[in-house]
Amino acid sequence: MEEANLATAWQLALLILLIGGSILAGYGARRMGFPDQLARRMMYLVVLGPYTAVAFFALWELELTGRYALLPLIGFVLMAVGAAVGVLLSRPLGLTRGESGAFAMACGASNLGFTMGGTVNFVLFGEYGLALASIFTAFWNFGLVFILYPIARHYGTADRQPLWKLLVANFWDLRSLPLLGVLAGLTLNLSGLARPDWVDRFHLVTILIIAGVIIAFFTTGLRLHFSQMSAHYRLYGWVAGVKFILLPATAAVILLVLHAAGLNFPETANRVVLVQASTAVGVYAVIIANLFDLDDRLASVLFFTNTVFYLALVLPAVVHLLA
Repeated sequence: MEEANLATAWQLALLILLIGGSILAGYGARRMGFPDQLARRMMYLVVLGPYTAVAFFALWELELTGRYALLPLIGFVLMAVGAAVGVLLSRPLGLTRGESGAFAMACGASNLGFTMGGTVNFVLFGEYGLALASIFTAFWNFGLVFILYPIARHYGTADRQPLWKLLVANFWDLRSLPLLGVLAGLTLNLSGLARPDWVDRFHLVTILIIAGVIIAFFTTGLRLHFSQMSAHYRLYGWVAGVKFILLPATAAVILLVLHAAGLNFPETANRVVLVQASTAVGVYAVIIANLFDLDDRLASVLFFTNTVFYLALVLPAVVHLLA
């Protein structure tokens, strides 16, 4: 048991170094003249390649149970709670409209994919945890369109399309390809077709995760601007309180209610939910801020500082409590 815990600790330490090194490399590249626009192209590459393939292969092997259908619903509720609290806090905090929208996005959007929550679950619980994390995030497109987009449109100025057009456009967008990967993996799973041996033999899922983490956080570094770091320090604690106290507590209450109703998950699934509920701000907070002309630099520094706080303090605590 001690050897397993030591191996897990080393894997997570390497993950933190990988993320930190990739962010610093991206930031250094921007300082040397690499354009910010390169980040958008690279993020498309991550979504179309590793994101989609990892979800596909992980779900192909998952031992399914009907209760797992509740996982995306839990994710949807947690996003709604985070975004709603962000909206409610923005006025007493004295934020402008653009700042309010960026703050709400930071509270609502979490890094649930394999660039954070998915990878932590993979390290702690193997492909089983990764597959459950992929099911949990299946709500994402619906949460994006029905929760984050309307709030961003309320505070922003750039996009005044009707909600149904945003919905249709989002599901036809190539960035929605991971959802198709989830559906394709589940389809092959239910068909009874065995996953090819070469996936395990060549450690394909692990390689895809490493490649995706490097590219995704390199693009994060490319987007970083520190000009507003000191201007909004008081917001960092509020965002941390939402992401690392309120949302995990909400998830724990939901799991207790489901348990009382006789809708128990396996213990590992409960832990996957708590890992997902404890993750840092997602990069989509920055993407949506850009899309709707919110305060995108505020969104960037909230994303960056919250990620650093997560890696330095929250992730070690999560591992200690849930591994």
